[in-house]
Amino acid sequence: MINQIEEKLSQANDLRESEQYSESAKLYTECLLELVQTGDPEGLIHCLGGQSLIYKILLRQIDTPIYRHLTQAFAKEAFDIAEQNQQLHGRVLSIAYSSYADSLLMGEKFAEALHLFEKSLSVSTADVPEKGRLKSHIGGIKYILGDKEVGIDLIKEALADIRTGDMSAYAIRVWETGALNGLAKIYAKEDNLDEAKKLAEESLQIATEHNLSIRKREVEEIISKLSSGETDFSL
Repeated sequence: MINQIEEKLSQANDLRESEQYSESAKLYTECLLELVQTGDPEGLIHCLGGQSLIYKILLRQIDTPIYRHLTQAFAKEAFDIAEQNQQLHGRVLSIAYSSYADSLLMGEKFAEALHLFEKSLSVSTADVPEKGRLKSHIGGIKYILGDKEVGIDLIKEALADIRTGDMSAYAIRVWETGALNGLAKIYAKEDNLDEAKKLAEESLQIATEHNLSIRKREVEEIISKLSSGETDFSL
């Protein structure tokens, strides 16, 4: 990718994380128009994966088929580009596979998503913390598919891996709170409400201290449901 596109994609990511979705989508679209002309597969994967994540986040707020379809459509394009460009760096391929896997969860295609997350982990050349993020997803799906103990243990392992990273880094804290939220939901489903509340409170503290607005809203919803006695969370 040329530096100008990299900077634009980084800005689009930051805008998404600060919940400025309209501005983020506009910038991703500007990048997409340029990248289609240059045919840069790496840039396209980053761009399409980032756009997919916008609509995944919005889907959690408003459950509409439009956001679900857009989440999957952008991610599927990133996946197809990866499949056609196997010479790309392992981390880039991993991003494409995990993005599409994540979108498949929207349609509860758990077995397909698990296969792609495992493929994403197998090709990834990322550092231990980023691989921990993938392990966390794999653990959650294994739990859903009935391999409960393995799933829980894998998320705990993933959390430890994530915490080997720079704990002042924004991404590390996003991955950490994601794993904590997932574990909290699982313990709620296991009727271990004390542990679920403990993990959720830990996640809330981290999200508040590090200004993780999206994660903060997610965990506040978890805490609210736990307080009302609800334990049947979707993972």
